[in-house]
Amino acid sequence: MDNKRKKTKLFKINFSAAGMVSLLILFGALLLLFAALFIAFRTYGHGDATIGALGFLAFFLNILGIMMPVRDHKMHGAEGGFPMLSRVAVILNALCMAGIIAVYVMGIIL
Repeated sequence: MDNKRKKTKLFKINFSAAGMVSLLILFGALLLLFAALFIAFRTYGHGDATIGALGFLAFFLNILGIMMPVRDHKMHGAEGGFPMLSRVAVILNALCMAGIIAVYVMGIIL
C-alpha cells in the first residue's frame, strides 16, 4: 500500500517583497503623521513648518509605497498575478494619502 499524502496549502496567497516593503513604508508614514499630531498638541498648534514638513514627507512616502508594488508587478508581468500583500499595501497607502489630502483641504477651507 502506498500511503502518500497529498500536500495542500491552507492558504494560497502570494506574498512579495515589494508588498512587504510597501507596508513598512506605510507604517513609517503613519509614524510621521502621529509625530506631527504629537507636535501639534505639544506646541498648541504653533509648530506649523515642522507639522507641514512631516505631513508632506508622509505623503511622498505613501506615493513611494504605491509605486513600488505596481512597478514590481510590471517587471514580473502577470506570471503569478498581483500578490495579495501588494494589493493590501496599495489600498492602505491610497487610503492614507486620501486622509492626508482631506486634512490639507480641511485646513484650507476652515
